[in-house]
Amino acid sequence: MANQTAPITPTTLSAMGAVALQIRAYNTKLRTESILNDVFEKLAATIDYSEKGANVPDAIFMKIEKAVTGAHSITIPLVMRLKGAPTYGRATLIGQEETLRLRHMTVFYNLIRKAVATETYGVNANDVSAYDLYGQIGPLMTDYFSELRGKRIREASLLTVASELTEDPISLKHKFNSNIFIPHTALGGMPVYDTRDESEATSAAYPYNNALSDNTGDYIGSIGDTLYAATASFATPANVELTVSSLLALDFHCTENLGLEPIMIGGQATLVFVVPSSQMVKLLNPASGSTTNIGFIWKEVMALQKIEQMIPGAYCRVRHLLLVEDTRYATLTVVRAGSASYTMTPGFLQPGNADGRNNAPYNSSSNVVFDLGCVYGKGALAEWIVQPLKYATEAYDYEMVKGKGAYQCAGIQLAQFNVDATGDNDAATNYNHGSCIVIMSKPVLTA
Repeated sequence: MANQTAPITPTTLSAMGAVALQIRAYNTKLRTESILNDVFEKLAATIDYSEKGANVPDAIFMKIEKAVTGAHSITIPLVMRLKGAPTYGRATLIGQEETLRLRHMTVFYNLIRKAVATETYGVNANDVSAYDLYGQIGPLMTDYFSELRGKRIREASLLTVASELTEDPISLKHKFNSNIFIPHTALGGMPVYDTRDESEATSAAYPYNNALSDNTGDYIGSIGDTLYAATASFATPANVELTVSSLLALDFHCTENLGLEPIMIGGQATLVFVVPSSQMVKLLNPASGSTTNIGFIWKEVMALQKIEQMIPGAYCRVRHLLLVEDTRYATLTVVRAGSASYTMTPGFLQPGNADGRNNAPYNSSSNVVFDLGCVYGKGALAEWIVQPLKYATEAYDYEMVKGKGAYQCAGIQLAQFNVDATGDNDAATNYNHGSCIVIMSKPVLTA
């Protein structure tokens, strides 16, 4: 009997011309973009302000949460300690009296807002209804403000005030932190704080340009010239990388020269050094080319107490310095126009991984970029929360479109005390015993 073959029939939806009937399944549980952790969440404490004054808490943050009715600002007084020699023996005391000296810090706040709009009715709304997008706005907004707070902290640490305080109606000026440390620089040769001739930005705009006809006493010029000398005309960036010796010098400079007040962690006087993750990787690697890296003495410095280990990112201790890794660190790009004339552009990681930092490799001729860390002591920063985060909704277009917004009245700034002319001062009047910015060249990391 001859072989018979069955007729070939279509077996796929494509062959049958019916791809549209193919069933697709979707997971309706939305994932959210991962973000870098923030080290500042567990480094705060609250103070209550009254007419009698405010006590600085044993933490790097002063969180002022008690609003003064109708007040746009709070001024916190500081009395300076008595100084100088006494009068000995029978020498006349009349006419030798010391005049008490006062400093003060004024804390401000401003409105901070964010909103998201989405359609709640119609075809577009039905397309995404399975994903409950509108229901995700609240959690996303909470995360956004948490990330934003971290950015504001880093901004205030470097530039004395966060961006909200540079906007109307507060309109403060950004100025660099009065305490700056550059590794492998003579402790007596650090940048000298003096803003009497500054022309720094009056808003949140970058960069900060100090080009003046008269640069005498110019702080940005002093910072730039110190970096230029430390790196051998920007040619040798490795000169300002962190090593154990520079950490020991930083500890001495912060405790002895700057008088940063430590906080107590586990019974130990502690200064929290927030270290850029790029610097931490280089510092911990025993094979990175320097026998003075922490990787060679890891056993000696890693013995942290349990309470220290609870701080996110805490790695090790060098004398008073507790090193905490910061994955959201800021950068500083420097362009030199000449002696004492520089343009400096800070870069910050914004919420949602919107990276405004300069992450390109260091190049002596085209990209002179530095990583920024900060040493924090007691009461280094002040945060005034007048009205906590509040949510509100807005409906328009006959309620087809709904917006959900969040806002708060708050401000973050560096705790610097001064005399009345606070916008025009120098090291003789400025009192900053809470923080110190550390400028380090961006390391070249290799596998």
